Amino acid sequence: MLLLGSVWPTPSLDLAISVAVELITLLPLIVLVALMAGWLAVSAMAERFRGILNNRPWQAIFFAGLIGTVTPVCGIASVPLVAALLRQGVPIAAAMAFWLSSPITDPGMLLLTANILSWPFAIALLIAAMLLGLTAGAVMHGLCRWRPQAQWVREEILQDTAAPTCEGSTRSPFWTETLATFALVLRWLAFALTVEALVRTHLGEAGYSLLTNVDSLWAVPLAVGIGGPLYIEGYAALPLLRGLMDMGLTPGAAMAFLISGAAISFYAAMAVWSLMRPVIFGLYLALGIVGALVAGWATDIVVNLS
Repeated sequence: MLLLGSVWPTPSLDLAISVAVELITLLPLIVLVALMAGWLAVSAMAERFRGILNNRPWQAIFFAGLIGTVTPVCGIASVPLVAALLRQGVPIAAAMAFWLSSPITDPGMLLLTANILSWPFAIALLIAAMLLGLTAGAVMHGLCRWRPQAQWVREEILQDTAAPTCEGSTRSPFWTETLATFALVLRWLAFALTVEALVRTHLGEAGYSLLTNVDSLWAVPLAVGIGGPLYIEGYAALPLLRGLMDMGLTPGAAMAFLISGAAISFYAAMAVWSLMRPVIFGLYLALGIVGALVAGWATDIVVNLS
């Protein structure tokens, strides 16, 4: 994909250079995530979480949604933690609640949203993130109850990478898990950056101006369609949205843009794809899209009534 984008429609190395620069910039995060996975492999934290949450699915869903809402953990950074917990038997419904609530907001994002947009908008975003996480967890729990024998997680994720191998490797569990996670995150993050760069190149920033030129009813789904693929990091998106709202963008479309761009962005999506089977990945995308649409339309309705 990177090669194709570098020669079409006109030959240019700008695309490849931009992806390489982004990957190098994110390399410290990738290393930190890999080291986190290695630490989890030799610590008892995952086992403690499992003991608390495994027999209390609804408490696990609520706890995961709450933690996801108040902690600044991006999709890629959640890979080692979620993978370790899934290997320990923590309910997959809790993972789904965490994945859909965590990228949307955190304390820093809450304060910045309040200052750039408004406090009511920031609080509505916080509530939307929490409700989306809880709904996703409840849907996943119902699916697991309906098909309790189904395997939703990729087989290689459930395998203990720190276990002894047939080759008799003397590598410690810490380094085994660290190197495996480094390769996993690097592979999927490179793919996410490539896709994002291709979308930006061919659709361009002009796509955002379309949001101000449509009826409010259609502005929300258009914001979801643009906000996900043309994702701008949450902190950078706020000034853009303020400018678009000054040009006529509805608050609901702004809400849908923020939620879809965070919850189903390439970074978050690649984290889910790397751990889950395609059917759960599809469910995750559907929940994120529907959640963003509902939150956007509900915001516009409340604003119109007030």
